[in-house]
Amino acid sequence: MRSQMKIPQRIGILIILTVLGAGAALDAAPSVACGAFGAKFNLEPNTPAVPQQLEAVDFIPNRVGANEDLAVTGSYDFRGAGLGSPAPPGVTWDGSVSGYYVHRSTTPDCSPQFEGGLPPIVSGSTTYLGNGGVSVAADPQRDAFFVADLRFGSTNDVSAVGLFRASSMTLLNTSLCPSGTHTAAQAKSCWEATPAVVLDPNPPGILNATLDFPSVVVDERPSKTGVGAGDVYVTFGDFNVTTGGIVLIACTNGTLSCSTPLVISKGSPEFGSVDAHVQVRTDGNITVTYVDQNSPPSNTIHFVMCTPSGAPKAPVCSAPVIVANENQALGPTIFGGSLSGLNIPVFTAARHADRLESDGKTVTTFVIWDRCNVPFQTPPTGSYSTCLNAQVVMSLSTDGGTTWSAPVPVNTSPGHQFFPWICTDTSTGTVNIVYYNTSPDSFHKRMIVSLNQIPAGSTAVGGTVGVTTTPAPWDADPTQNPLAIGFDYHFGMKSRGTGTAGQSRVYASFTSTADRRAVYSGSQLPEQNNNLQKVTY
Repeated sequence: MRSQMKIPQRIGILIILTVLGAGAALDAAPSVACGAFGAKFNLEPNTPAVPQQLEAVDFIPNRVGANEDLAVTGSYDFRGAGLGSPAPPGVTWDGSVSGYYVHRSTTPDCSPQFEGGLPPIVSGSTTYLGNGGVSVAADPQRDAFFVADLRFGSTNDVSAVGLFRASSMTLLNTSLCPSGTHTAAQAKSCWEATPAVVLDPNPPGILNATLDFPSVVVDERPSKTGVGAGDVYVTFGDFNVTTGGIVLIACTNGTLSCSTPLVISKGSPEFGSVDAHVQVRTDGNITVTYVDQNSPPSNTIHFVMCTPSGAPKAPVCSAPVIVANENQALGPTIFGGSLSGLNIPVFTAARHADRLESDGKTVTTFVIWDRCNVPFQTPPTGSYSTCLNAQVVMSLSTDGGTTWSAPVPVNTSPGHQFFPWICTDTSTGTVNIVYYNTSPDSFHKRMIVSLNQIPAGSTAVGGTVGVTTTPAPWDADPTQNPLAIGFDYHFGMKSRGTGTAGQSRVYASFTSTADRRAVYSGSQLPEQNNNLQKVTY
């Protein structure tokens, strides 16, 4: 079980394209906007530097101006743990490692104009501090952003998930959200015009204080066009020893009035149900995927379909169905790392996207996950093998998840492909898949971010596009240690557009060591940052 700890996160278990087929042509060839590495997307001084990891991103197209988007990202920022450079006078992250970073400039780049740590939430007699695991969802229909993160009580072991709402008008207001690194008061001004809420608080006690990263999504249908239109859904793993599992919560859009947690998983896998990912189809039905961690190296990928009831009523969900039984899952070895050549633990994780087809009725659900294609050796029972070739695979369903296709690889290149994310650009029907990829490096140690697209009307994965094009090593930052803070579990991506060729964008927010200006004990070295890249197609 991967438990969520204060510092560091989720390390309990650590301690004991190649073209697949010719699909329809895309409207425009993808082009990157922010250089070979993307762009550093924080305002942290370089002396001394600390990591940013576990990124998330969403955006509203053209909200700032023509071809200029309002983009919000999140990460686990170690400045909130009291590490790194002293804060400017009057600036404190107030114990929050739930970093937020916002681009609102009319300059066509990937620069952040302001940043901060999500503010504390006071609920009852407990103050809940941001503990990372940030997830971001935009709602272009109602011109707002939602952010969910993990929370820990400041004086006890109680844990929860926090949910924030900010209108685009607030994020664009330089009085409410001034440029620069925010004070605690400015963070509150930005994110608590609508009072934030605490979801599913667990009682104090070490066995109850474990939650997995949340996932948040908005039903983007216009208000009053169907049950649940505009509702916000949050899902995450709750490892409460008596009532745990994957939970789903429905909240109203404007006031964040939320349902009681609904447990949608089934059974009690040996190491827990993790990596819940929630989406909303264009018909308002809610879809969730998650992973059951069985005895290593076995995982089971699950899918759940839910019908909205209208928040704050909880949805009605079907029983989970099996997408695939994965018998070569990724996980940390006794040496810490999972992949040959990379000093990083990787767990198999699943993500999914739904696409309405041209008949206006059929919905195709694409599920992707990373697995070990070539293990180094057969591992002892109950353990993982070092993986020589990690691979992202895909399965799909066109009948609401009743049946699933046999998994096929997204990229068959040598090296490692891992940490996948998938999103449908509903304006064009293009499905976008991103992941880390070491194949351009002959030693399979340095990595880029790669993109593959599935054109509208097709289920064939197209060729590989470099979101970044110059490989960077994962462990170039001297602070990295797989049993301390040198780890990650995902990065973020979102795609949206207007329906016009050349006006769709993919934003990827990921960890990179491309910045070589950090100073450690007088030496200039690379550091880990949350980077942002924009791809236009």
